[in-house]
Amino acid sequence: MAIITISRGCFSHGKEIAEKTAEKLGYECVSREILLEASRFFNVPEMKLSKSIHDAPSLLDRITRGKERYLSCIEAAIMEHMRKDNVVYHGHAGHLLLRDFPQVLKVRIIADMKDRVAMLRKDKGMSEHQARAFIQNDDAQRTNWTRYLYKKEVSDPALYDMVIRIGQVAIDDARDIIVRAAKSQAFVLSADAGKRISDLAIESHLRVMLADVCDADFRSSDGHVVVRCRPQRIKKFDPISPRMADQMDETMREDLSRKVSEIARSIPGVKEVVCDVDSPYFS
Repeated sequence: MAIITISRGCFSHGKEIAEKTAEKLGYECVSREILLEASRFFNVPEMKLSKSIHDAPSLLDRITRGKERYLSCIEAAIMEHMRKDNVVYHGHAGHLLLRDFPQVLKVRIIADMKDRVAMLRKDKGMSEHQARAFIQNDDAQRTNWTRYLYKKEVSDPALYDMVIRIGQVAIDDARDIIVRAAKSQAFVLSADAGKRISDLAIESHLRVMLADVCDADFRSSDGHVVVRCRPQRIKKFDPISPRMADQMDETMREDLSRKVSEIARSIPGVKEVVCDVDSPYFS
């Protein structure tokens, strides 16, 4: 019973190793499916989700946080799989989403550039120059996103439990090393850790689903969700009486509390919802 995240650059055999590891353990193997699931669940075009992973953030993105919204959709889909346990995930930032869980086995797969170039040329029919430029650009995009979103260096070995270099170590040997580690007591997920991962999945969904509804703080504890909606601004056109202001305050708070509670209860794993809405303010 384990969760394994495999971080890898493109054409470094990480996908193949992840699939072989999952097959050997009888686990679910997840990567590309995340985009499809996030696209369907949150009604976001798959192309936008894909670009949010592969394209480094522009200045406009950093101001508007546009791509971060799409990445939140992907993270919610990732966490939904993680809560099931017995999963091998290879793709966007799995090791960073679960960096505070020592029982999650975090693996980094690397390979020499010449081997990656040869693999890409064989797969896509590119020239050596084109293949090298493609890989370097892809690596740079991943590095920039990791720095921007998580303030980490993707190459930092401290982020992983093991770093395996393919070449000296064969693919099947890498698989066997990971399988052996996954079966050790150190990477058996405890009940408490499983509950916290489930709560993180709920919180990931809330982050996406409440983004267009209100500015809120929220927390899930074993499926019991507490949401606090910060004060909402109301534009004041004409003078209103204190009584009317109180009525508007009460009505808006009740409506927002009802809407937030309905959204939270629609998320898998939520058992109870408590919503506290601060009074709006006029401007």
